[in-house]
Amino acid sequence: MAQGAWAEKWSQWDLLKLNSFSFGITGFILAMDTVVLPVFVLTVAPDEFKNTYLAVLGISGLVMAALVQPTIGRISDRTQSPLGRRVPFILWGSVFAALGLIGMRLAPNFGVLFAAWIFIQANVNIAYGPGLALIRDCIPLNRIGMASSVKIMSDAAGAAVMIAVTGALIGKTSGSLDWQWIALGILAFLMIMAISITSVQVSVRELRTPSNSQRIDIESSLKSVLNPQLGLFLISRLVMIAAIASFQTYGLFFLRDSVGLDNPAEALGRMVLVIAGTLAVAVYVSGWVSERVGRKPVVMVGAIGAALSSLWMLTANDSTEVLLIASVIGASVGVLLSANWALANELADESQAGLHIGIVNLATIAGAALAKLLGPGIDTLNQIPGQPDDFGYHVLIAGSAGFFILGAVLLMPLKTTEREFFSRNEPSPPSS
Repeated sequence: MAQGAWAEKWSQWDLLKLNSFSFGITGFILAMDTVVLPVFVLTVAPDEFKNTYLAVLGISGLVMAALVQPTIGRISDRTQSPLGRRVPFILWGSVFAALGLIGMRLAPNFGVLFAAWIFIQANVNIAYGPGLALIRDCIPLNRIGMASSVKIMSDAAGAAVMIAVTGALIGKTSGSLDWQWIALGILAFLMIMAISITSVQVSVRELRTPSNSQRIDIESSLKSVLNPQLGLFLISRLVMIAAIASFQTYGLFFLRDSVGLDNPAEALGRMVLVIAGTLAVAVYVSGWVSERVGRKPVVMVGAIGAALSSLWMLTANDSTEVLLIASVIGASVGVLLSANWALANELADESQAGLHIGIVNLATIAGAALAKLLGPGIDTLNQIPGQPDDFGYHVLIAGSAGFFILGAVLLMPLKTTEREFFSRNEPSPPSS
């Protein structure tokens, strides 16, 4: 599809509409992970085991994602419907994920909270996997760099808006209003509205120029997708995502316990806004640069910057310093993620984009799972006699910096593909 009738018709505005999906789904997921879930965990978990309870929920959700995304991606590759291959899954998953918020809000204990969280994770990943394949489905190779940059900007904008809104509202206790219900309602509304924009755009184009999805044998499909170059890329992505997810998961507790902020949820919301702003600028520039010099050098520059700025965060003493350092982290991570996602799409076979992206996201999931497994370790290190009460957070951030560097080193042997050469040097093929 990307090299056919759609190839010449993707303006910047079209790319924004296509990536409205990322605004909605990524913003929803990150707001849940960063603000909503920690707040609800504090209502059902003993304070000394809050990181452990949070890790249990996080890892169980990631296991669900690992099971759902490749399976649904592979099914969507072979799906034929008037709305296209991906849209039916996107709509189903987003609606039922939003409904799952009701169960989380009403959960009286950890067991019910766990069940509601698994329900949300199952459905949000039904939408997430097929949605991420849209860039490879629709965009010509010489525009993948910019499309990936717009995707990362949409991710950042969605995260900034939804985390800021939930962070500002979910902890409010004044008045007769139930601010938690209001925060969750806004979160669901924003997700569904954003996803609807992409769904309408893709469906209308699909009705005009339907794709010819071929049914590919599952075994041969898996063999053709997996290769040594992809394996090297997956390991590199895993460790860098682990570094990013570490602060995403435990950042609220770090700001409360280590930096000593009185309202960490509000501070985290402001921090995300700053990160999103600097990330947006860096991502746009990195998309342009990566289409001219290649993806790997851009990823490496971003990884080094992220490592150094993560270590800098250990010196923060107040919210002003946190915001300043966050701006540098945002720019570095934006550069890294944009070029990394473009590289992931270039390694894909268009006819199997759903399966390929599902496999790439296994590395993303594994990296996030590795970060969430650190919860019990943080609690243990924080309680070591003779060490500061926030010792676990210091180890966490130093380890994250090391992971950024390791991810860059692992990417160095990756060979530049013919697809990457094509995307930088050739015009998009003519419309059929």
